Amino acid sequence: MKSLLFGCCLMIAGTSVTMAQDKSLREFRKNYRGKAEVHSISVGSIPLRFSAWVLKFGEAGDEDVKQVRQLLRGVRKVKLHTIENPEGLNITNSDVEALKQKLQTKDHFETLMEVREKGNMVHVLNKGKDDELGHVVMLVQEENEFLMVNLQTNLKIEDINRLIRQFASN
Repeated sequence: MKSLLFGCCLMIAGTSVTMAQDKSLREFRKNYRGKAEVHSISVGSIPLRFSAWVLKFGEAGDEDVKQVRQLLRGVRKVKLHTIENPEGLNITNSDVEALKQKLQTKDHFETLMEVREKGNMVHVLNKGKDDELGHVVMLVQEENEFLMVNLQTNLKIEDINRLIRQFASN
């Protein structure tokens, strides 16, 4: 009985930590509910591992597939959040900057990369230990759409570098 109660407490504590990390993104989504189309998709570790297993059959010596399989094994959870408004309500740069600042100050994320191209912006933030990616948030801002990708991983920076080298060699 004690072990059952202890296990339940650990499960509740684990989910509350995950929910706390996602709080800033949830609040941002709530600000646009009713004003734009807001959608969220979450993929857990079991479907990701199944995808890696299915890719095994298509591998047949293809190095790209092998690298993607290894990458999929290191991703524990993916959450995609989209905010889209075809009528033209744009998510302002100041809103995105405020979200980014909140992630950095309150949630202790570090900026890994920022890319701007033809009015589109991509911010990649990370909260991990040393050379570990850990928790990655990507903010992708386009003209009428905003995408937030929330990854929980156990990947190392070297895993990503190996994937980049592999794709660059093709």
